[in-house]
Amino acid sequence: MQIWISLLEGLESVLRFFQSVIEPVLPAYSWAVAIVLLTVAVRVLLLPLAVKQIRSMRAMQQLQPEMKKIQEKYKVDRSLMKTDPEKYKAKRQKQQEAMMALYKEHNVNPMAGCLPLLPQIPIFIALFWVLDSRSAQVQVEELETSGFILVESLSARAADGNGIGALVLVALMGITMFLTQKTMMAMNPQAGQNPQQKILMYVLPPMLTIFAFNFPSGVVLYWVTTNLWQMAQQWLMLRNVGPPPAQATTKPA
Repeated sequence: MQIWISLLEGLESVLRFFQSVIEPVLPAYSWAVAIVLLTVAVRVLLLPLAVKQIRSMRAMQQLQPEMKKIQEKYKVDRSLMKTDPEKYKAKRQKQQEAMMALYKEHNVNPMAGCLPLLPQIPIFIALFWVLDSRSAQVQVEELETSGFILVESLSARAADGNGIGALVLVALMGITMFLTQKTMMAMNPQAGQNPQQKILMYVLPPMLTIFAFNFPSGVVLYWVTTNLWQMAQQWLMLRNVGPPPAQATTKPA
């Protein structure tokens, strides 16, 4: 609990610092800009993980032919799940062991694609508490009367009637999330054949957009800024960050 309170107080301190720097230049929108700067600060700190993510995706692309060979070699008939569960389990285990050996041989971590996401989760939840005017814990009271372009209050929700700007922010959140997922799939064409990836791209953004109507507008602003940063980051890294030399090619069969 003390760690959680410390995170909340830390976010509040960072926001107040950025706001104090921006206020002399842009007093009307100083808190909104502070939220944007907080987003940028978080994303800069996560850049090393983002580089690992892109390299992992590139490496996985290079290994696709070998992965398909393993899938064909240890092809599992799903009907065995009912007729012979033990045989199905044994074949699945052999396939997984072969995949893990392939990953180890080429020094690839298939979970590296999730690395930048994990640290963002506690930060996002903590920011929700800090910006929520109904929060019983640490909060920035000034946000109740601080707005943004056509947004009446950064701590209020679009669902409560917070100006047309709050509705625009929610719509931008959904659109930028969809475009981020689409860019990610463009970087890894094989992912487009994965039904789960398609669900993420076509189902998750609309669903979270509906939820965002009940998020403080400051949180939605943070989310929109994160998505825009992610899109730009993916675009740049797609052109400038290649796979490590050891992962660029696979050994001949």
